[in-house]
Amino acid sequence: MTDCDLCGRALPSVIPVRVFRSRLKFAYPEGVWKGLCESCLDSAQETYLSINKDEISCRRNKCVLCGKKGRVYPVEIQIPDFSKGVVKRKVNVCTKCLDSINETYIRFKREQIESSACEHGHGYVHEH
Repeated sequence: MTDCDLCGRALPSVIPVRVFRSRLKFAYPEGVWKGLCESCLDSAQETYLSINKDEISCRRNKCVLCGKKGRVYPVEIQIPDFSKGVVKRKVNVCTKCLDSINETYIRFKREQIESSACEHGHGYVHEH
């Protein structure tokens, strides 16, 4: 079991997203991996699609994924709660991490489509 790095939900597996932590850039120049559940990945993708790239965020805080201080965007996450069911909260994510999430989202959805096509017998090339 592993935990989602945004909502903390314990899952058998999470979706790896590469982030670049400025404090670790010399030790890990290729970035480090954070794990997101599908719900958090979808929510972060919605935020990525809704932000205007030309417009600068007026929110200044620390990114929850890479720790970088600066301009961030709110991502709504759903935290499981035994007494309330689900608690919605917003966490701050920087543009660079949102870009990385977008790349991961596209790759993840493509893999889902390919695997479902293979399971249903579609997508095979028949040679004659």
